[in-house]
Amino acid sequence: EENAAAASGEVVVHVTGAVSAPGVYTLPSDARVDDAVRAAGATAEADLSQLNLAQKLADGQKITVPAIGSAS
Repeated sequence: EENAAAASGEVVVHVTGAVSAPGVYTLPSDARVDDAVRAAGATAEADLSQLNLAQKLADGQKITVPAIGSAS
């Protein structure tokens, strides 16, 4: 399934942590961490300053959105 997504110009990423809808998302291959976090819906407790929102996504990547006050 990963190879099919990569061949179609998409990446599959797992978003977890301080988001309202954690899970696996298929996004365009040029998507950024910001796109994945927006898709999963960052909660009010999310500390986005601990993430590089401009980083390009890689197929199979796991993004953990930390909560405010958690160690980076």
